[in-house]
Amino acid sequence: MQQEEWRVEGYRGMDAYVLVTSHRDAVAGSVGDTQTWGYEVRVGQEGADPADAGDTEILSSGAHVFATRHAAEVAAFAAAYAWIDKLLGDAR
Repeated sequence: MQQEEWRVEGYRGMDAYVLVTSHRDAVAGSVGDTQTWGYEVRVGQEGADPADAGDTEILSSGAHVFATRHAAEVAAFAAAYAWIDKLLGDAR
């Protein structure tokens, strides 16, 4: 089993943690499985431990899946940045 790899990027004084995971989906009428990707996002104060759910907000892609790992990662960071913008309000 592959070890989970969290990526972190700082944004507006907060940390956005992203974990992209693969899923094997059986597609009706096809031979074999199709690999799709989903994500989990954690947002917390800069330098906080992302495992501490008390100080961290958690979001996932849920039923929404992506065809590539890269697409899932881009969507995850975009969701994290939008979430941080919502939490902090307009910086202008």
